[in-house]
Amino acid sequence: MDYTKLTLPELANGISQTERAIRRCKDILDDLSQPKTMGLQAVVEATRALLPTLEEDLKALEKAYTTRRK
Repeated sequence: MDYTKLTLPELANGISQTERAIRRCKDILDDLSQPKTMGLQAVVEATRALLPTLEEDLKALEKAYTTRRK
């Protein structure tokens, strides 16, 4: 996604939401460090797969926000 076209408030909101999503994913992984069922294992795998994407999105949002503020 091209974050450079977003306004400062939109970028700030995106950063905040992405940070919350990353924290929530990490909380879920901590809570399910030893899943007992197939369903929980699927949640762990999906969350682990999602985290790198969220972290990259956060970097891009922060970069766009910093660039826009200058």
